[in-house]
Amino acid sequence: MNGTTEGTRPSDEKESDGEDPEPPKPPDPFHVPSYRHLLQFPDMPTSTRTTPSGKRDITVPIIDAIIVPTRRPAEQITSAVELALRARCQLVTLYTDSVPPGLAPILARLDPDMATSLTLPSGGRHHLLDLAADLPQTVVSSAALDISRKRNLGLIIGRACGWTRMLFLDDDIRKLSVAKLSSAAALLDKYPVVGLQVNKYPDASVVGHARRLTGRRQEPFISGGSLLVNPQLLNGFFPPTYHEDWLCIVNHLRRGQVAIGGAVGQVPYRPFTTPERARLEEFGDILLSGLLWVVHAGDGNSVIADREYWREAKTSHFWEEILSQRAALLESIASRLGRLNPDPLPSLEAAQQRCRELSPGEFVSFTDKWLANLAIWGARLSFLPEVETVRRALAEIGLAHPARGQAPARKPRWTGGFVGRPITEPAPVPAAAVREACVSGS
Repeated sequence: MNGTTEGTRPSDEKESDGEDPEPPKPPDPFHVPSYRHLLQFPDMPTSTRTTPSGKRDITVPIIDAIIVPTRRPAEQITSAVELALRARCQLVTLYTDSVPPGLAPILARLDPDMATSLTLPSGGRHHLLDLAADLPQTVVSSAALDISRKRNLGLIIGRACGWTRMLFLDDDIRKLSVAKLSSAAALLDKYPVVGLQVNKYPDASVVGHARRLTGRRQEPFISGGSLLVNPQLLNGFFPPTYHEDWLCIVNHLRRGQVAIGGAVGQVPYRPFTTPERARLEEFGDILLSGLLWVVHAGDGNSVIADREYWREAKTSHFWEEILSQRAALLESIASRLGRLNPDPLPSLEAAQQRCRELSPGEFVSFTDKWLANLAIWGARLSFLPEVETVRRALAEIGLAHPARGQAPARKPRWTGGFVGRPITEPAPVPAAAVREACVSGS
């Protein structure tokens, strides 16, 4: 995921009376200082405890649900629990294989019917969650697959439950108050996507952080880590590649339908601890640089069908230019940092190696298959019936899987009506321990 831009579509050929069409503008994404112009910055609605959030009555929760995909210890969701409590909304936490120890007392602050904790088995497959698992990529990160499945499940649940205000929230996001959330959520009355930007510690790629160290300015953009969406209107899903959040909303970006609703904080991390991270990010970093160039340099015609709009990104020549410029950018960053700060150099070398391995054909194939899957995703979601509970939503798509568990000695924490099983502490439970609320593919 990446919340900053570092730099865009050769313009559509335009025909006028008797004149030759204009030649397409050569792609140059890595010299675009900012994609701020692709975002909308409307006036923020005033929000207090005694004023409604946009068109919502003050008696109705300001948002319907918070979705937290995570793999980290239980205490990481403490701030999300606090936010859900104050916003009076559903909290859905999504784990991999099993929930972490210590989750029960943290969720105990919420009413039993307001918290749902689900686990996705790492080896499972599902026709919707893993729709894009076969997208042509020579290297696919397990982390990208994991976050893709969890966020797609969040979209499916929101769509089936009829939610119109849903917040995707990473467990490392901070400084998001109820008042700020209320004001931002009110923008969903007009926009299908509203982002909360990370300003002080940019949520950038490894290469993006290295570039910042050379003195290159990077504007905050938008990130799936703090993203409000209307699942009923969202035209996209999260593919298993880096920048899956940008790819999910890129068709809304080209239509001017993505607004910024404020700023949040993020827990700092060390981007250069493992070169493998840069290697796994490289394909997605290049892919979205190219696609954002298409939007940046396009003619702004929002009514063009998706496949027609992205036609330039389905040509080898386009990606040849992008790959050549990416290689030059990486070489420039490495050269400058060799004199300033050598710490990022192993990561940059990993990115350079991956860049050399990539071919234009891989990006052409990915783009073509992504567009086909986008149509399939929309068609399948259009047939989802509206239900009243998360449990029913899961059952409708064939994901509910009853798990046997042992009742805890202390007061249980029920999982939001999913299958009515308690979340228990693992320590006092013998080998047949509870497998807290889980879903499996079919």
